[in-house]
Amino acid sequence: MQRLQAIDCAEWLPNDLLVKLDRCLMAHSLEGRTPYLDPVVADFAFRLPDRAKVRGGLGKWLLREWLARNVPAAEPFARKQGFNPPIGEWIAGRGPGVANLVAAQPGVAAVFAADQVRAVLSDAGRSGQPAWSLIFYALWHSHHVLGLSPDGSVEEVLAAAAHAG
Repeated sequence: MQRLQAIDCAEWLPNDLLVKLDRCLMAHSLEGRTPYLDPVVADFAFRLPDRAKVRGGLGKWLLREWLARNVPAAEPFARKQGFNPPIGEWIAGRGPGVANLVAAQPGVAAVFAADQVRAVLSDAGRSGQPAWSLIFYALWHSHHVLGLSPDGSVEEVLAAAAHAG
């Protein structure tokens, strides 16, 4: 456990999590704090026995125990729940027009047949990730390969790309 924590502190935190946190905070002109990274707190946590850190697949065991006694409404033993933005619904709400624009985008048209693109985007309400990937690639290609402005709505940017190709 100690080795894994050391690797996380040396690699994952500075090269992934803290970079993402810093970029997100800077993008919104916010100041952030990471209290668990305070050297005194981190030193205390490193010295804890493994049994106080993880049990039954749940990390931060000592903190969860304290919360259960002092702030039970926090439900400290509940499993994590991911947040999935409703991208499928967002895409489906834009109708077949977006599917046609994505299909006509040169970077997408070079790889996929128009009917394949339309099939993926028409299924966005049920399976959003493939549709999102296609739209995101089309927008990325429009800006980074075709050199078009990313300003405007998704439809406007894709329409400009379709005309550029």
